[in-house]
Amino acid sequence: MIGILGAERYEAIVEGRLERSTVSTLYGDVSVLTGAVGDRSVVYIRRFGWDGNLASDVVSHASHALAFLQLGVRRAITLNGFGGVNKDLSVGDLVIYHDYIKMCERTPTTIFAGEPTWPRAKMEVPFCPEVREALTEAARFNSQRRVIDQAVNICVQGPHNETPAEIEAYRRLGADIVCTTVYPEVVYFRELEICFAGLCWISDAAGVSAQRDWVRITPEELAPIIRDAIASIPEQANCECQRTWTGSEDRLPSWYLAMR
Repeated sequence: MIGILGAERYEAIVEGRLERSTVSTLYGDVSVLTGAVGDRSVVYIRRFGWDGNLASDVVSHASHALAFLQLGVRRAITLNGFGGVNKDLSVGDLVIYHDYIKMCERTPTTIFAGEPTWPRAKMEVPFCPEVREALTEAARFNSQRRVIDQAVNICVQGPHNETPAEIEAYRRLGADIVCTTVYPEVVYFRELEICFAGLCWISDAAGVSAQRDWVRITPEELAPIIRDAIASIPEQANCECQRTWTGSEDRLPSWYLAMR
C-alpha cells in the first residue's frame, strides 16, 4: 500500500474505484481517499485539511502518519511546492531532496510522546533511497523540467514568508530549498518504519518578493510522474527504513507493536 500526502488539487492523480473514509488515530481523526495509481493501491491524505485551509504549523502531522500505518501503508510520498534557496535552482525545477535541516519546533516531537521509554530513531539517511530513486527516474522520464536529485530541505515554522536575512542565513547553512512541512513528518515516518520521500517543484524564489507568486505544477503533468514512480517502487523494501527498531523491540510501546 502506498500513501500520498498532498494538496487537495492533486487528489486527481488517484484512479480506480475511489472511496472516502475517516480513520481514528491516537492523535485525531483523518479523512482519507483510497483508490489506485496504476495497479497499486493508494491512500491519499489532504495534508492541509479537508478544506485545504490549515497552515503547516497547526496540521496534525502525527495523525496523518498513524492513519497511514493503520491502513497498511509501508511506503509514503509527499508532494509539495517549495521555495528555492540555492541561487542555482530555478522556479519550475523538480527536486527530490535527500536531507533536511530542522529550523522549527513542533509537537509532539516523537510519535511515542507520553511513553515512559522508547528507542531513538536514527536519521542519518532521513529519506528512503528506494522511493527517492523511483521519483527521480520517473521525473526524468516523464518531464521536460530540470530534475535535481540531491538537495537539503530546511523546514521553518511559517506560516509567514521568510525575510531576506533569514533566507541568506539558510543559504549559508547549506539549504537548497525551504518548506514548512517536512518536519516532523520525516521523524514520525521513520519511527513508524514507513519508507518516506518527497517530490517538490520550485514554486518561487524565496527571499525575492517579486518572484513569490507560487507557480504550481498541474495534476495532469504530475500524474504520469507519480504513476511511473509508484509502479517502480519495489513491493519488498530493500532499504533500512522498515528495520528502524531491529533489536530494540523490547522498548517499543505495546500499541505500536500491535500495529506493526
